[in-house]
Amino acid sequence: MYLYEMHCHTLPCSACGGIQPEDLVRGMKEVGYTGMVLTDHFYHGNTGIRRNMPWQDFVAAYEESFLRAKAVGDQLDFDVLFGIEEGIGDCKEALIYGLTPDFLYDHPEIRDCDLPYLSRIVREAGGFFVQAHPFRVRDYIPRPWEPLDPALFDGAEIYNACNPPLDNLRAVNWARENGLPAIAGSDRHYMKHCENFGILVDHRIRTEAELAEVLHSGAYELNIPGV
Repeated sequence: MYLYEMHCHTLPCSACGGIQPEDLVRGMKEVGYTGMVLTDHFYHGNTGIRRNMPWQDFVAAYEESFLRAKAVGDQLDFDVLFGIEEGIGDCKEALIYGLTPDFLYDHPEIRDCDLPYLSRIVREAGGFFVQAHPFRVRDYIPRPWEPLDPALFDGAEIYNACNPPLDNLRAVNWARENGLPAIAGSDRHYMKHCENFGILVDHRIRTEAELAEVLHSGAYELNIPGV
């Protein structure tokens, strides 16, 4: 089985991140991952990129971390896939899988769109739209207990290594009650002190389109150490 990280961050895209793309790839390879989806914080998230740049320049700056990570991944035979973590209101977030940077270049209206619109255009483009760490309790999240409309999502990140067990349990129950497929991710910003959460598949995932196919088909298992 092949292990893939589904949620991780690097500098400078993620303002709360603390590791360079090249170092993250090397570290992930060392701890046993086959590949990773780089899901840096985007426009409405905790991004370190200046939002006042023209849209094309903003997306290019966002894409740079992915390109740096992928260059090292190609050298190490490590699969680096493009992903997005975007703020969707009230400091809650969504993970977007299965699309390439071209999707962002083509949709400058993301700067001003609401959650239903974002969900719709991601799905129409063939992506897989996931609520990140539902019911996460943090001081900066004003209504952590308030559920979002499950019909807007293709899945839920029910196991997040940066969440306490109770937060994850609430996400597990919500996903089960609403029939949402589950994913797991470490949400790592550093290599140290982080469990190797992710998904296990029986073949290598080489492209974003292949990742979307795996997620839509459900042909994977969760890797959740200690759970």
